[in-house]
Amino acid sequence: MPAAYVLIHLNISVDFTDSLRDIRAIDGVERADLVVGPDDCIAYVEAEDNAKLMNTIRAIRKVNGVGKTDTRSIAEM
Repeated sequence: MPAAYVLIHLNISVDFTDSLRDIRAIDGVERADLVVGPDDCIAYVEAEDNAKLMNTIRAIRKVNGVGKTDTRSIAEM
């Protein structure tokens, strides 16, 4: 099952809790948390296939307040 961590930068002009709520509501987002550091939020996403994983990542990018994302796909060994 494809999975990834999505590092998210949020725009300073938005309420982070609203953006976090919207990210958590997206199908495929298993967990999302606000963090302290160079990123504002990290989401763990899973999907049945790569196409659905990409749809989840695109949905995260459309959330109000999301400025930039950096996706780290999980390598299955």
